[in-house]
Amino acid sequence: MRPLLAEGADDAFVDAASRALRAGDGGDPLTSLGWWDLLTELADLTARQAALALFRAQGRELADSAALGALMAQPFLDLTGLSPGKLVAAIPRRSARRGERLVVVGDVAGRSLLIDRPGHGADVVAADEVELRTVAVAGRLTIREIDREPPAAVPAVPEDRAAPARARGRFLGRIAAALEILGAAEAGLLLAAEHAAAREQFGRPIGTFQAVRHLLAWALTDLAAVDGVTATAVRLDGDTPPRHDQVVKALAGRNGRRVCQRTLQVLGAIGFTAEHDHHHFHSRVLALDALLGTSTELTHGLGTWVRETRTDPALPAAALLRRWDS
Repeated sequence: MRPLLAEGADDAFVDAASRALRAGDGGDPLTSLGWWDLLTELADLTARQAALALFRAQGRELADSAALGALMAQPFLDLTGLSPGKLVAAIPRRSARRGERLVVVGDVAGRSLLIDRPGHGADVVAADEVELRTVAVAGRLTIREIDREPPAAVPAVPEDRAAPARARGRFLGRIAAALEILGAAEAGLLLAAEHAAAREQFGRPIGTFQAVRHLLAWALTDLAAVDGVTATAVRLDGDTPPRHDQVVKALAGRNGRRVCQRTLQVLGAIGFTAEHDHHHFHSRVLALDALLGTSTELTHGLGTWVRETRTDPALPAAALLRRWDS
């Protein structure tokens, strides 16, 4: 699927990942990409860009893998002695009725799960030792909620060592989720743009009507904003201000939802049908927005933090200049 935004170095990584995900040769596309090896090299900019480009490709292709949990577990690999691909983090998701729950994304068979308990450390358990319940969602995304955790014991990673690894894992997870939201929303916009060019009313394509063009333009503007903040976060990494990952994830969730709503308006009734792919891209955006803090929760939390601390969460100009100079 061709990108809707301007092409750059990052798009080469996305296109390569998209081709691998589409290959469908029966093997693990992440292995064929060498993605698991990239997890040990995230300090290098090029490796980091390549590793995180996978998530934008997954959104575009509606691919399903354990990559998000594996990426979040990466800071714990040295602490647990496990190799990349063997450890997958359970991801927090807030339920309106039951509070915060832990879910795993993708196929975790044969892997170990990192069950992080903030304030108490992190445990490592085999996936078959926990009770997993499948969450029925569209979007071609496998999500299982942990219904029963093993009883708490001496944590495999004590809290003093788990805390910095947890912060790093959540930073990586939020940036990755934002990129996957971006990819899914891009694909939804492409469907709407193609429909607007082909569907005719009153003897001409509906894409020539001003109202439709405005919807598509607003959607593209929303995507450009997410593209900019995610690219900056990937490049600057640890040089970003405090809570920048929350800013990126909140913006991606809000804009991704907005793009899906506007493109659905362009598609009209056909966009509501089960046969049309738009609802899968829309559902992928909604499912990812629910992980690691929704756009609403993160925005409210950031607002409270800014009000109480008088902290400016904006990126300093010097950091932005380093991004473009490098």
